[in-house]
Amino acid sequence: MSKTREMTAPLLEISHLSVMLKKRRDRLKAVDDLSFKVYPGEILGLVGESGAGKSMTGSAILGLIDPPLYISSGEIIFDGNRIDQNASSIRGSKISMIFQDPLVSLNPLRKIGDQLVEAIRTHINMSKAEAFDRAKTLLAEVGIDPRRINAYPHTFSGGMRQRVVIALALAPEPSLIIADEPTTALDVSVQAQILDLLKRLCRERGTSIILITHDMGVIAETTDRVAVLYAGRLAEIGETASVLNSPRHPYTKGLVAATPRIDADSYKKKLFQIPGAMPDLEQIPQGCAFHPRCDFANAQCKIQQPPLFEDRSACWLLKDGSEIS
Repeated sequence: MSKTREMTAPLLEISHLSVMLKKRRDRLKAVDDLSFKVYPGEILGLVGESGAGKSMTGSAILGLIDPPLYISSGEIIFDGNRIDQNASSIRGSKISMIFQDPLVSLNPLRKIGDQLVEAIRTHINMSKAEAFDRAKTLLAEVGIDPRRINAYPHTFSGGMRQRVVIALALAPEPSLIIADEPTTALDVSVQAQILDLLKRLCRERGTSIILITHDMGVIAETTDRVAVLYAGRLAEIGETASVLNSPRHPYTKGLVAATPRIDADSYKKKLFQIPGAMPDLEQIPQGCAFHPRCDFANAQCKIQQPPLFEDRSACWLLKDGSEIS
């Protein structure tokens, strides 16, 4: 972590967060003792396979989990205030969310201008005329012609609808945006445009972003730091370039090796495939959750959950500072 960031107070601090799923006879951990920080103006990536706990973490931050899910332990501190017990006061105003499918966020029966004006006036004291002008400004900022403010969502392409959703997220001028797989349903060229837009907004507005994705390529192109999640636990965290160029945890190594590369010899090689699959919540193994899929697992890995060594990697093989070849 850069010295400048170390000297800055975090905007968001998650400490030992656990989210439980209550069943008739069992309590299953969807997020397990998770800790990380988000600093002002940075983009932090949360990456991992489906079921890793990425979206669950984002929902917990915003207080969007309902029974049978509940936060069983830990703290979420935002801008110096604890919000894990009551996030409603900052949801939408200080922290916004961009969902994977823009059609879920947009009302198909209302004009996009009306939806933007409502979002603005809900959180900012403005007249309807002022909010309408601000809505047009927001559309221009995300690359949509303001003259289309009276159009309906179905008249836009998927990429343009996602831009409208980003404008909705920006409407209350939040300090933090949680972007949950914002480019998954888009083609590659539109995906690049949306990611460039997020980076520009982060740079120009000083907004922090938590980018949730399963795509290591998106992580490489967009984020400042990355947290790798596995079975609801933190496997590795660090500066993006460091984690991708020198991954330490075996799971991170597998994700990086499974990412297509564009170089002279890459086409000659088969992509690496991590054996097995992410465990179901009812079948998370004892010890390190990744050990059944790990070629390096030893006896200790199978019985004892590793801590985060040197504040970066949770792997018993790294406890003395050694590397896994």
